Amino acid sequence: MIYGLINLVKSKWFSGTGRQVILKGDFLDLESAVLQSFGLQGPPAIEWIDASSIKVPATVDDIASVMLSGFPSILHPGRFISAGLTDGKYRENTADVIMDFDLASNLWGIEKASQHYIVYALAGNADTAFTIKAMPFMRVKSQASQVISLGTLGTPATGIGYGFTTDELAGGQLYFLSGASKGLVRSITANNNDSGTGGTITYGGDAVTLAQGDWLAVLPPTNFRWLGSIFNNASSNIRNIRKISNRVQVLEAQTITATGGNPKEDIRLACPLATEVRVMIGVGAAGELAFGPPDNITDINSKYSNVNKATHNSSIALCRYVCSGSESGYLLAYSYPAGCGY
Repeated sequence: MIYGLINLVKSKWFSGTGRQVILKGDFLDLESAVLQSFGLQGPPAIEWIDASSIKVPATVDDIASVMLSGFPSILHPGRFISAGLTDGKYRENTADVIMDFDLASNLWGIEKASQHYIVYALAGNADTAFTIKAMPFMRVKSQASQVISLGTLGTPATGIGYGFTTDELAGGQLYFLSGASKGLVRSITANNNDSGTGGTITYGGDAVTLAQGDWLAVLPPTNFRWLGSIFNNASSNIRNIRKISNRVQVLEAQTITATGGNPKEDIRLACPLATEVRVMIGVGAAGELAFGPPDNITDINSKYSNVNKATHNSSIALCRYVCSGSESGYLLAYSYPAGCGY
């Protein structure tokens, strides 16, 4: 790009004291930047390629552009948490940006099944284009002296290690997505190297209050932007989706099975940050299908009785939900909070 956001901010504006020379080219950059900003309210789309890879599509005539503004605020959708790690600047790509789980460099740690992954756009200070890389969503198993032991997404009481290189997350930030410390950020000081059941992350600063099952996001120590998420299923295959704006279309048959009279938390259906799902229910005999928080299943957000092959939208609890009832169905789509940085 000749003029615009990609050329801002110019380092000369911050050097020395006294009067500042502004060139005609600077004014062209500023004018173009104002116009471009109206078209950058959301990140580019994410498309499935195959069971191990996704892409951000782009061509020389239809570029993928993004502002590296951080992670969407869990408390105030529409704002971003940068934790001082991003430059907030514009990047663009003129060809497909591919992330393939068969390449170790495309994700932090090693590939895990039944796992939601954050998809980050990344760029160095001098880069004009961005790459994409996957970071696992994480949950708390326990905490001792500011050392967090990690648990699996489906059963947090069961430990998990993501195979991170020792201290590769140090310098990044932990953003707490649920529980008593929801919305707080802490600097990561260390992580261990464990690919089994003993993964740990250590943070600095004041201690936070954590409970088993609380959700965590790692904000990487570089310029970044949260683009969306993907789900790696029980067979270690990436679910076929297409993300457009704040909506994710599920492009494969994803069965929903109710848990019956003893509902248990099940977060496999949609991204932990989702607040709405679209489902086809009543695939078999007529019955009920409900979504709600795991600690109070009677306080359900939506309940449909005696339906047959009907499609409905259901609100779900951020980072926590169950599916219960006497029916099954198919997941069609899910959405992130309206205005959540899109």
